[in-house]
Amino acid sequence: MNKLSRLILILFLIIAADRFLFMPNRMSAVWEFETGKYIGDPISKDQNIKVLNNFEIEISKNDKSASFYVIGCYFGAMFLLEKDTLKYTKYVVFEGSEMWK
Repeated sequence: MNKLSRLILILFLIIAADRFLFMPNRMSAVWEFETGKYIGDPISKDQNIKVLNNFEIEISKNDKSASFYVIGCYFGAMFLLEKDTLKYTKYVVFEGSEMWK
C-alpha cells in the first residue's frame, strides 16, 4: 500500500471516530444563526434540535421545521446541509453558552 492510500485511510478513520465519539458532545451547545436557511435563534440540542442519527438532524422553532445533514461541528461552528435543497447553513456557538465559560 503506498503512502497516499495509507494517509487517506488514517484520515478517514480519524474523521469517523471523531463523528461517532466526540461530535455529539460538541453539538450540545447553544447555537446562533450565521448563514444559510434561517430557522430560529438561538437553538440548542436540548430544546430545538432532534438528532435522528449521527448524520441527520431536525430543527424545529417558531412553527418552522427543517431537516439537515450534519457536515461537521468543528471550531465553534456547526455546518449543515439542508436535506431538500442541499443548501449550506452555518450556526456558531452562542456567546452566552456554557462553552464560552
